Amino acid sequence: MENLKKIRNELLSLHKTLMDIEKENYEAEFGKVTPTQLLQMLFENEKFIWLRTISILVTEFDEMFADKKGIDQELAKSLFEKTKQLFDESDNFAEFKNKFKVNLDTESAVEKHHEKLLNLFKN
Repeated sequence: MENLKKIRNELLSLHKTLMDIEKENYEAEFGKVTPTQLLQMLFENEKFIWLRTISILVTEFDEMFADKKGIDQELAKSLFEKTKQLFDESDNFAEFKNKFKVNLDTESAVEKHHEKLLNLFKN
C-alpha cells in the first residue's frame, strides 16, 4: 500500500505541475487568473479539461485510502492498472496522452514526474 500512496502523491505533484504549465500558457494569451478562476477553468475550459483525468484518479485514490472498511484489494489493483495505462503505449486515455506528450517533450519537470511514476510502477 505504501507504493500506492507514493503513486498517488506523485500523480498529485504531476497534476500541479501540469496545471501550472497550462495556467502560464493561458495567462500568456488571456491575462492573469485568480485561483478561483483557475479551479473553475479546470472543470469548464477546454484547455484544462484533459487534466481532469488525473484529478479524478487522485480523488479515487483518496476515497480508497479514506474507506473506514479498509483498502479493497481489487480496487487498489484497478487503480494501479488504470494509472499505468495513463502512461503506457495503449490507446486508452488517448486525449490525455496526446496533451501529456507535448508537455513531456518540452518540460523537464514533467519528465521528472514521469520517470518517478514509471519507477514506482516497477515496485
